[in-house]
Amino acid sequence: MSTGPANPNLTTRLEEPATRPVREPPERPVPAERPRVSLAVKIFLSVAAILFLTLAAAITVSTIRSRAIAARSIQKALSRAKDAFDNFQDDRYEKLRRAVRVVVDNPGFKALVAQGDPETIANSLREDQASAAGADFLIVTGPRGVSLARSDRRDWRYDLTGSPMVKQALDGRETEGIWISQGKIYHAVAMPVVSGEGEATTTNGLLIAGFAVDNRVAESFRDVSNTDVVFFASSDEKGKVPALSLVASTLGGARSKSFADAFSGHQDLMRGVLEKGMIAGPFSLDTAEDNYLGLAWPIRLSSGAIVGAVATVRSMTTELAAFREIEKTLLIVGLAALLLAFLISYGLARRMTGPIAEMASAAEAVRNGDYRVRLPVEKRDEIGILARSFRRMIEELKEKAELEKQIASLTMGGEAGRGATIRSAPKPPDRARSTSVPDVGTLFAGRYVIESELGSGGMGMVFKAHDRVLDDAVALKILKSEALAQDATLIQRFKQEIRLARKITHRNILRTHDFGESGDLRYLSMEYVRGITLKNLLAQSRRLPTGAALRIARQICQGLAAAHAAGVIHRDIKPQNILIEPNGELKIMDFGIARLAQDKGMTATGMVIGTPDYMSPEQAKGASLDQRSDIYSTGVVFYELFTGELPFPGDSPLVVVLKHIQDPPAPPESVYREIDPRISRIILKAMQKDPDARYQSIAEMAQDLSEVTA
Repeated sequence: MSTGPANPNLTTRLEEPATRPVREPPERPVPAERPRVSLAVKIFLSVAAILFLTLAAAITVSTIRSRAIAARSIQKALSRAKDAFDNFQDDRYEKLRRAVRVVVDNPGFKALVAQGDPETIANSLREDQASAAGADFLIVTGPRGVSLARSDRRDWRYDLTGSPMVKQALDGRETEGIWISQGKIYHAVAMPVVSGEGEATTTNGLLIAGFAVDNRVAESFRDVSNTDVVFFASSDEKGKVPALSLVASTLGGARSKSFADAFSGHQDLMRGVLEKGMIAGPFSLDTAEDNYLGLAWPIRLSSGAIVGAVATVRSMTTELAAFREIEKTLLIVGLAALLLAFLISYGLARRMTGPIAEMASAAEAVRNGDYRVRLPVEKRDEIGILARSFRRMIEELKEKAELEKQIASLTMGGEAGRGATIRSAPKPPDRARSTSVPDVGTLFAGRYVIESELGSGGMGMVFKAHDRVLDDAVALKILKSEALAQDATLIQRFKQEIRLARKITHRNILRTHDFGESGDLRYLSMEYVRGITLKNLLAQSRRLPTGAALRIARQICQGLAAAHAAGVIHRDIKPQNILIEPNGELKIMDFGIARLAQDKGMTATGMVIGTPDYMSPEQAKGASLDQRSDIYSTGVVFYELFTGELPFPGDSPLVVVLKHIQDPPAPPESVYREIDPRISRIILKAMQKDPDARYQSIAEMAQDLSEVTA
């Protein structure tokens, strides 16, 4: 398609190409692509995973924290256990001394010991004194430390002077300490049995009372220390590793046995306590039933020999019982909340992704050429914004397709599947034109090979040429010498056209390349575009379908917005200066009478430049112009585009100009009843007589136009 003719009355005809294009088989519809996993499911699974991990992390952290708190609580209790045991043991010795002192101070008992008859003493111990003292055994020795009788055994004769506790008691002092007998541990006290007073006091023997360390004693200590306790006795055979036997425990039954086995199997612990005499711990000990934290220390005789061990322990299971209940509650509540959250998240995911699924289906439909799609445009979130943008894109595609179809119907004579090119009708020879105007086939200005004449008017001619420098097709607008002689301002206007047009770079503005002179001719080289002017399109179609008209209207606004942004006022917006390509793309051309908004020196006062049918009132009056004059002219073009009629028909240019100045336009719906009321309001606002009442920028007009759909 070529640039539009300079003469508005020039018409074009449709010409089929010499060869008929090969028909291609129709494309099969592309099957709709289905996601392997829907977005709703992905969102649901993501939320579910986050919730699950959050719950798991909460339980894990609470478990770790609870164990740490329990461990600190246990360690705090254990740190006081040794002192508590020492106090407990001292208190126990004191109670034992008071009980035994009652027997020792008994005159009858003193007399028996003084007599030294073992049989009589043994009978007395078994019958009366053992129950009175509450001891597990009583031993009476003579003044040299040799036993005379024992309450729980007959004929028990041993020299006990090797015991430091016995030696000290023979010196007249009350003593206490650990007593080991037949693998059992006793708390024992030894008191001298004396007769006489003052310097005449005589030690006749000793009374040794032993109180067994058993489960009752262990439970008493547990009540005091708030820790469980286990007592071990050690069998130290020469040449063998010390072995422990369980003496008493508050753990009870199988748990005590398991703990004893685990304790005995802990070699480092055994060596530390039994061999090195250390206070070991806090230590951790696992059994089949529980995990324990404990503290252990040796049991020593008065001589310092280690004969056993005491272990105070706290159960982690017991300590964590309250935490376990909390965790169980947290788990149950968390799982219930998780299930509810899953249901809610799935519902939200479906609701959130539903519009996206609609958008995806719509995109598939549009890809297959079906523009009748439903979109969730009523939403006020990002999805709604996307849907509205997508809807506008679909509308633009529909409008583009409708415009291409309209052009194709002209191009192909209404027959689908055949291609042709709109070409300018051959002009009859212009006998009056200057002989210096280049002929087809000649070289012009040393670089342009003239290929064909595209159009002609009173002021100049337009040719298609090949630029040998750029190696590209261009359109040459050549000013006729005769017109130049009649109007000396034309050269200046040509120079201004290229100066202004070069300031604008936009796909809806026809690019201008260069201005030059060749002999007595001045010319303008421009982008060569295969197309048809909007005037010619309207002449053949009268009124375009709404979708095609909207496509044209929006592109006019976009092109003018770029020009106005560069400070350029076109001043001659009309269908003759709007070129449409076969693909529906639009170009605004002919900035020959345009001027910079700041430039006021190109026309004399009162001089009117423009086309009467599309002239703004202020332009008709010869007043100063701004971009609102182009907005008025655009409104007139839209009036004709959407109704098929001009708003102010007249028999002469003067009549038309006066109507533009004085008369309001007839409502567009009075000309075309099916016009969209929104389009009618846009047109009437753009055509207000008072520039202040119009759109103040072409962008405002384009915004209102974007809300209209076909």
